[in-house]
Amino acid sequence: MKVLVLNSGSSSIKYDLFDVATWNAIASGTLERIGAPDGRLVQRTRSPSGRIDEASRPAPVADHREGFARVLESLAASAALGRAGDLAGIGHRVVHGGPVFEEPTRVDATVVEAIREATSLAPLHNAANLMGIEEALERFPGVPQVAVFDTAFHRTLPPRAWRYALPAALCAEHGVRRYGFHGTSHHYVARRAAALLGRPLEALDLITLHLGNGASATAIQGGRSVDTSMGMTPLEGLVMGTRCGDLDPAIPLYLAR
Repeated sequence: MKVLVLNSGSSSIKYDLFDVATWNAIASGTLERIGAPDGRLVQRTRSPSGRIDEASRPAPVADHREGFARVLESLAASAALGRAGDLAGIGHRVVHGGPVFEEPTRVDATVVEAIREATSLAPLHNAANLMGIEEALERFPGVPQVAVFDTAFHRTLPPRAWRYALPAALCAEHGVRRYGFHGTSHHYVARRAAALLGRPLEALDLITLHLGNGASATAIQGGRSVDTSMGMTPLEGLVMGTRCGDLDPAIPLYLAR
């Protein structure tokens, strides 16, 4: 049996196909530049002997629906995924779980609607994540599907960390609070650090860093997130590839004048 993991982004679909028996990735890839004429699919497959083969080919697709079909065609052509019956489950990365989700959650109609409601908090990310979920549900209706939320790990933030200095009633009415992101990454890094140090995670105080085109820092105490640099949206915090991070709110007004 196999598990397919999907990260459906605004202009890409990243995926890994795992063998449940070993949890080795037997195929992985990225479909890039969805909606552009120079779209490309890069896929890596692992043979039973352990050899990794990489194939890159043009793959212009109009939208995520067509893109997901192209991914499945590529997996089938490489014999990595023969039929739906081979799948034990499908996992989806979702950026924003809003105030609802605290852990990985089995996807059903109620969960889909809750993700849709949180889209206003991360419109670029959640809308694309939801497209991947809906497409997978349509194609594999009998396969269990689970959403894993970037914000879930930070649901343990204490009030002093998640509150903003704004009227409490206003924040409550509109869901304004620090949610935090990159939670799956920070949780993984913390667990790996504990393993490499040879100490239980519950006994450690850590600062973890997620450094990429998006970047964030998190304070972890006893395995629980207690503070983080990203806020209500993924814009706050550290300087990133295409986001300036923390910025004096007077600067845009000053530059506009």
